[in-house]
Amino acid sequence: MTIQRQYTLPHCNLVLQGLSANEHDPMSPLAVLMNVECHLPGATDATLTGGREFLNSLVAAVSRYGQQLLSGVIRPLSTPAAVPPMVDLKPGEGRYHHLIVQQQPVDQPVTDTDALPPLDIKLTTVQFYDLMEAVDQLLADTQTLPDLTAQFQAVPRRLVKPAEPMTKRAAPAAIGAAALAAAGLALFFVPPPVFEPSRPEQQTESSDGTDPLAGDGADNLANGDNRTDPDAAEAAVDRLEAAPAITDTDIIAVLRQDLANRLQEAWAQDPLPTEPLTYRMVVSEDGDILGYKYENEAALGAVDTTPLPQLTFLPVDANQPVQEAVAQFIATFTPEGTVVVEPAGRRNGAATSTNSEANSETAPGRLPTLGAQINDGDRIRTLNSTLYSSILDNLAPLSANEPLSFRVRLDRDGTVVGYEPTNAAAVLLAEETPLPGLVARANSDSEQADFLVVFTETGVLQVSPWDGWPQ
Repeated sequence: MTIQRQYTLPHCNLVLQGLSANEHDPMSPLAVLMNVECHLPGATDATLTGGREFLNSLVAAVSRYGQQLLSGVIRPLSTPAAVPPMVDLKPGEGRYHHLIVQQQPVDQPVTDTDALPPLDIKLTTVQFYDLMEAVDQLLADTQTLPDLTAQFQAVPRRLVKPAEPMTKRAAPAAIGAAALAAAGLALFFVPPPVFEPSRPEQQTESSDGTDPLAGDGADNLANGDNRTDPDAAEAAVDRLEAAPAITDTDIIAVLRQDLANRLQEAWAQDPLPTEPLTYRMVVSEDGDILGYKYENEAALGAVDTTPLPQLTFLPVDANQPVQEAVAQFIATFTPEGTVVVEPAGRRNGAATSTNSEANSETAPGRLPTLGAQINDGDRIRTLNSTLYSSILDNLAPLSANEPLSFRVRLDRDGTVVGYEPTNAAAVLLAEETPLPGLVARANSDSEQADFLVVFTETGVLQVSPWDGWPQ
């Protein structure tokens, strides 16, 4: 049975036609590859066609040039080939790249490359990355050509240029040697030390027999295990009600994400609670937890199973007024083993409670509850391409100097129903991306799937399934 497999991106469409290994199973791998077509809209009107040799050469050229482009190291050929490869890629001027394709007449041998001049197709960086993404999707699809793999080779150390010139790298060693010689000369004139017999250490106690270093419960070091007294932590929350409030939404977003990550990493989850444990927490601009108090009865008796006593910092002088600005959060340790952190209601009446619109399940920057998960591999690939196109069509230059990473959720129709930043830079610059404008209300009955979206600092957009490409 003849089947067709497509790998479609905005600037590249790779189509394979062949005979299925099992005529009763359309998802079985190709037993015979009959034809390959590569469409590059915007770069050329011609359709590149060929067979297995053309496909092998295309995969090898894209993989080799992609490795060279990403590593920044040009790997010269050890020996010039007697016959040019059917497909080759070479750097061009500026942001352009040249795709060289040898034209082979049907009535001449495959090795005869002089019959027609090769095609020289000029690709932009975005067009090349779409071509590379199409090839990567083909290589990851084990239901098409399982034996097709990319051959990567490690770059020899001799080809990697040092990051600093030799004179700059040698300077620290020379300075260290000179300093060592000077120190040795100076120590030559120092008389040898005279040691007196040491006396056994004595434990100092106050007149009433108590440890003078022990505080009143407000100092973290009062206990040997550096655990904060829960009563002192609760008193700190009440005392910090008079402290200035952090009002910058960007700072609050960064503190929320950082707090959730730290609590999740430090939580042993042994045992898991049978019901949610909810705490109100006060956090400084530096991210320090300055106090916590219980919001439900379960949290009162299970505080020792959470990392809060170890992570909370209380100042020694509990009576001194706090001048630094603080933010309040509601942290919930769920029976499923996850930590949910939300901004708490502020004293000025701003609506930041968990019932506010800003924190509703359809608000930008928050993922709705995951419904039935999409398991259809073809549908996931289609959604991946749809999401890539939607973001790319609305993408403007970003001010980021590091990658912005997001978890984006789509329903079966391709609608973006929510997203969540996964690093601090993404929290701050989410509004610069097209994601807030793509979010629509979720259909609770629709299946959903998550995708990883990365905006690199060089302006490259990367989209892939959150759980990896389907087999």
